[in-house]
Amino acid sequence: MSFRTLTCVPFIVIGLLTYLLFGCNPSDQTQQQRRELQRDVLKLRMGQALNPTDAEGYIQLGKAYRELGEYDNAMDAFQNAIVLDDQHYHAYNNLGLVYTDLGLFVPAIETFRTALELSPGNPAFYNNLGYAYDMTDQFEEALAAFQNAIETEPTFVDAYYNMAGAYLQREMYQDAIQNYEAALEIEEGDADTYFNLGLAYEENGEFLPAIQSYEKGLTLDDSDAEAYYRLAQAYQKNGDPLMMRRYLEIFLQRAERLPHLEEEIRTAEQMF
Repeated sequence: MSFRTLTCVPFIVIGLLTYLLFGCNPSDQTQQQRRELQRDVLKLRMGQALNPTDAEGYIQLGKAYRELGEYDNAMDAFQNAIVLDDQHYHAYNNLGLVYTDLGLFVPAIETFRTALELSPGNPAFYNNLGYAYDMTDQFEEALAAFQNAIETEPTFVDAYYNMAGAYLQREMYQDAIQNYEAALEIEEGDADTYFNLGLAYEENGEFLPAIQSYEKGLTLDDSDAEAYYRLAQAYQKNGDPLMMRRYLEIFLQRAERLPHLEEEIRTAEQMF
């Protein structure tokens, strides 16, 4: 799963995305991005050596470390920023995101709450707090946080998306559908939202809307192998074996080397 966050300035996502850029394969692009981040870290560290009392510099350094997956270094950088300026709410929010990355949701909650005490009504902080509550199974608190984000900023699409995911996790499909649709009214071009909306419709027994949602998502992003599997299942449930076989074939071709889809591959082969 994933969720949408905002660092200071995004819940269930189906499959993996593969990006191609100017003919480079994904691993080449990933390595290039990593090298660029490492150069950024070096520049930021040099800057901090010249100006060690710059809290904002530590925040930028922490963000770069977080993108590299160097979470201990990221935490150190954000904590250094807090030592220099204990009112810097962006430092607390970013530290909370590192805790979230590490699955440390209890300290994440405390840190996001501190950020909100310093910046009341910040929709991004409410959104991140809502996710941390959701991951500790504090459902009512999560809903309240997401709703606070929406009340503060009615077009805050990530809060609708994450709230829908919380409902979907708990098999509250109609509520999930309502919130995914609200997210799409704000941002209609997001493939993941369509895929998750399709899943909510499918689990709710509404197979034709599920098919329409999956197909719309695939027009926006046709690289998600699992979406073809879900679409094939929706067609089967809707009584259309011809279309089911068509999408199973595509799924099996695309999922051949994706080990996280082994169970779906076995099911697809049996469906033939």
